[in-house]
Amino acid sequence: MFKGAALTVSLLVATPAMTAPLIGQDWASKARQDIASAHDIIRDNHPGPVDVSNPRFKNWLERGQSQALARAKAATTESDYWRALTFYINGFQDGHLTIRRNGSVAQVWPGFLTSTDASGSTRITVSTIPAAPIGARVIECDGVLATRLLDERVHPYFTNAGIAHERVLTASYLFVGDAGERPKLMKACTIETGIGAPRRILLDWKPIDKADLAQRLPEAQGRVEPPLAVREIDGVWFVSLPSFNWWGDQAAKMQAMVEEVKRQAGTLHSASQVVIDVRGNPGGNSQWASEIASALWSDNAVLAITNSFDQTVDWRASAQNAQLTRASAARSMAAGLTEDARGRNRVADQMDAARAKGQDLFTDAEPPTSRGLPSGYTSPFKGKVFFLTDMRCASACLDFADVVTRMPGVTHIGQPTSADTVYIDNVEIPLPSSDARLSYSLKVYRHRLRGSNQWYTPKVVWPGGQMTDVSVARWVATL
Repeated sequence: MFKGAALTVSLLVATPAMTAPLIGQDWASKARQDIASAHDIIRDNHPGPVDVSNPRFKNWLERGQSQALARAKAATTESDYWRALTFYINGFQDGHLTIRRNGSVAQVWPGFLTSTDASGSTRITVSTIPAAPIGARVIECDGVLATRLLDERVHPYFTNAGIAHERVLTASYLFVGDAGERPKLMKACTIETGIGAPRRILLDWKPIDKADLAQRLPEAQGRVEPPLAVREIDGVWFVSLPSFNWWGDQAAKMQAMVEEVKRQAGTLHSASQVVIDVRGNPGGNSQWASEIASALWSDNAVLAITNSFDQTVDWRASAQNAQLTRASAARSMAAGLTEDARGRNRVADQMDAARAKGQDLFTDAEPPTSRGLPSGYTSPFKGKVFFLTDMRCASACLDFADVVTRMPGVTHIGQPTSADTVYIDNVEIPLPSSDARLSYSLKVYRHRLRGSNQWYTPKVVWPGGQMTDVSVARWVATL
């Protein structure tokens, strides 16, 4: 479990760059302070700056900081602060190096959201106002083309430039703004409905509840997040896994799902069509992915595949990382994960030993011990098996894909997955302003099957529209 888990530990620890929170609302100073602190934390603790195989990382560490500090200088609002900070962190193009706000910010919208279609046009995909019908194309707003607005207002902060198709998802943030930013928000747009000439609409920005926005964004993106369940829909069996992020009291739900898959294994194996469904799954604990795969196939089959991977890693050795790793070991021990706790304490000791020798990294070798499934292996499934993904599949979901796509008879369908880098095993700490927290990785895979920001492309691509349960079942029946 320890080798494959993408475990995030959140702790309040003191770092050299941290000071007491600033008084008042000097957002420019806060931004400069947090950007400088993030730079120092990453420089001293992340494997990227000392990874000779990835010179871009070290380059952006310095070049990106300079650009972010220039943006910070002009910050007068909390939104300006947040944009300067996210611009810096997003520029690393690493889904495991992230920043998050402490608390929530009131948000507004004009009553509609958009997405980018296959041709690159910005189209309205969610609307509550007659003036902006679903399907209409947004041409420009305030004299600026929609494509340029996305490049200026969305992609530098939300989009990983290393994952080209991520732009389709993040386009939905174009018409979401912070309430305190009203003077800077767009005032009017020209849209084309296909009926008559293009027309201009005025934007009336109104508050939107956080829960409401959380429901509307997936809808705008054409995504559907299914329940955690084994279900039969129009004669097609679904094993739906919307997340592997189940911890604490919530872990019982996933354990129950594992048991349900085991109980239904006979039915699934004899079914004519089975969909292993990871729509909306952003990852979590890869141990759950392994347990589900074992329940669907077998422990031996899953181990034959995972043991064929080279899991060798280099850990970044630092005093802070050793402290955080011991804290995560204590958390695992309290949860009854004795083996995981022992492994993390061992790593912390090795970090200390490496530091004593003046080493930035130390290697934890785990070469392959298997050649994969034996040549005579027969799948327990008698019918067709489909692996359904959307663009949210990342982290532990990709670990799941590494196994499932190598099982005989499985056809990958849907949308391209997301992707991640070879940096993993995260911890999270606060930044000096207390307005944000930084999550960074402790180790780097040296011979991982997938390279950095490498995604899986389905053999059969989703034809378009919302991926509802019924529409997927009817589509699968034709495959």
